[in-house]
Amino acid sequence: MLCVKPTREYIQNLYEAGLYRSAELLGGVLPKNRISAVSSLFYLAAALQQLQRYSQAIEKLYDALLLLEHDKQHVSITECDIRWLLYQCYHALHDYDNALLSLQQIKPKSRTVQVYMALGNLYRRIGGNKKDAVECYKEVVRTQPLALEAIENLMELGQSTKEIVSLTTETMFGKFDWLIDWIEGCAHKARNENVHAIARYNQIIESNGHSSHLLVKIACCYDNMGKYGKAREVFEAAYKKDNNFFECAGIYASVLHKLEDETTLERFCINMKDGRIVESYICHSYLSLLKEDYSRALLLSDKAIEIKPRYPPALTVRGMVLFRMNKLTEAMVTFRQVIALQPGCFEAHKGMVMSLLRYERHKEAVVAAKASVKRCPGQARAFMLVAYATSRYPQEHCKLKEKAKDFYLRALSLDPTIEEAVCCLSNIYISLNPNLDSALNGLHSLDSLDTQSESHSESENEFSSGWVNL
Repeated sequence: MLCVKPTREYIQNLYEAGLYRSAELLGGVLPKNRISAVSSLFYLAAALQQLQRYSQAIEKLYDALLLLEHDKQHVSITECDIRWLLYQCYHALHDYDNALLSLQQIKPKSRTVQVYMALGNLYRRIGGNKKDAVECYKEVVRTQPLALEAIENLMELGQSTKEIVSLTTETMFGKFDWLIDWIEGCAHKARNENVHAIARYNQIIESNGHSSHLLVKIACCYDNMGKYGKAREVFEAAYKKDNNFFECAGIYASVLHKLEDETTLERFCINMKDGRIVESYICHSYLSLLKEDYSRALLLSDKAIEIKPRYPPALTVRGMVLFRMNKLTEAMVTFRQVIALQPGCFEAHKGMVMSLLRYERHKEAVVAAKASVKRCPGQARAFMLVAYATSRYPQEHCKLKEKAKDFYLRALSLDPTIEEAVCCLSNIYISLNPNLDSALNGLHSLDSLDTQSESHSESENEFSSGWVNL
């Protein structure tokens, strides 16, 4: 007859050998009093977790916690080990409240870097608790100065470069001369200073060679600037370099959606790997949106949000689908969520403005459009949005047209390639100056703009045709 000690060892040995089903069967065959040790329950739960039997694993882990309170001699399995496995099981079940609670119950002295990173992600994505998220990420960087994900998250949460550098040692910058450029690039990107961010990332590429991760960051910057053709080009270069690399795939899908490139998006969705489930749902949602299958697009975006709540790319596509379905109130709620999480997301600002205009709430639409100018600094399309919202007032009012004209001119001063702005200005000059010569003089004044600053590509500029559509 097997005694308690060998039973514990047998289950552990089966788990470590990767024989998870056998470990489960052994745990099921033996009487409960034979698997009453903490380590037996822990390794049985770990085997169940590998078999995706999460609820059963959770039950075993709570039994192990109860035993641990009365039996401290089995030091090989700690409370931190058990609660970390509990977190993984709850996370797999998308029960994020209990996942967060499992990590919070680990004593601060026992928390590992891994625990702090997971806590920071949960605080940020689930609870919206930025202050606690920042503290958790700082703990990670203090211990692991090259934890780039934690550094990037700190930048996105508003921490300065100086604060990040103070967490690391000066010797790190001597060993990794690219690190300060990377930190500065993330800081510029977080502040929506996309041109400066691209310059920093390109400096690293010039020194260290091409990197798929850096190319994706550059592509995201071009997307933030509204240069979708360039963004597509850089995204494709990143994914071509590594066929199994799908970082920011949801943003790439949004770029293809804006360019109405259904063929490329469909091919990309087919190549998506199962390991990027959330990104896959977002990509397929954009594809369904292009195919005007709105019910399916909404279902897919909701699945992405269920797996990863408060994720801006998933919420953005959901808002766009709701707008197309004319569910404007729900769309605006979703767009507000995105703006709260990612203030520089132009598509969310644009969605808010278009929803308000469809409700004929013109004054609120102008206010919302002006907010995009503050949140998306230096972006011509933000001024275009204000001009468009101002020009939508139903009454014929010269002052409003003058205001719209000013915003179109400011947009053109930032990006002279916007044909839509030129067309709208033409109409305004003609309506404000019935005299043909006066109107032509106003139009000739546009020649002073530096139209040679960048060659125009219709596929690259969202204002070239139908830009007001979501």
